[in-house]
Amino acid sequence: MRITLLIIALLITILADAQDKRRLSVVAGTTQGVSFMYKEAHSNTSKKTFNTSAGYAYSYFAGISVKSRSGKAFSDLLIGYRSYSNGLSGVVDVNSATGFSNKRSVDRLNYLTLEYRYSRYVKTIKDYNTFFSAGLQASYILNEKRRIRYSNGDETIRTSGKNISNNFVLFTSPTLILSYGVEFDSGIWRIGNKSRLSLDFTYDMFMTSPSNKYVGTMINYKLLF
Repeated sequence: MRITLLIIALLITILADAQDKRRLSVVAGTTQGVSFMYKEAHSNTSKKTFNTSAGYAYSYFAGISVKSRSGKAFSDLLIGYRSYSNGLSGVVDVNSATGFSNKRSVDRLNYLTLEYRYSRYVKTIKDYNTFFSAGLQASYILNEKRRIRYSNGDETIRTSGKNISNNFVLFTSPTLILSYGVEFDSGIWRIGNKSRLSLDFTYDMFMTSPSNKYVGTMINYKLLF
């Protein structure tokens, strides 16, 4: 409840601050990239049940972006859908000659996210503004989808977020985001007033979490209206 009130207060402050000078933009975008699981859910150690490999990661989001009064920085407040995954190797398979599946299984977690990101312009390159960003993202697990691949077929195990133990925002590890990008004066196919393209590095931080902990490298594209 306190977190919700703080978020509402932050949103009201940002809107009130930007209203008089028309510094507010509506934002929509996506990220695409790879994720690596470095700790399993509810684990305090980096030891894993299975050998893991990189997975496909993506997100979709929308929100607001507000430029500072000086025009040297901007802040984003975003709500989104995030999906990170990792490969699983060596799953037990009684029908295999070795006793283990030689196929790559996949564990995927899907989240509802709330993100605040602060960015500062650092340099102009050929009339384009570049910027560094730092952000923090809170998450709620919507569901987990684990696809187990055996030698003679697949099995998909779905777990709803409401059935995942300790699935509260405060207990799901926050995600730190560091980014470097460039701002353009128009969007793709001339949609939107501006667009931003950046390279994001994400890191699920401290805490014993009901989610797997991931690091990720993402391409982030935003349209501003």
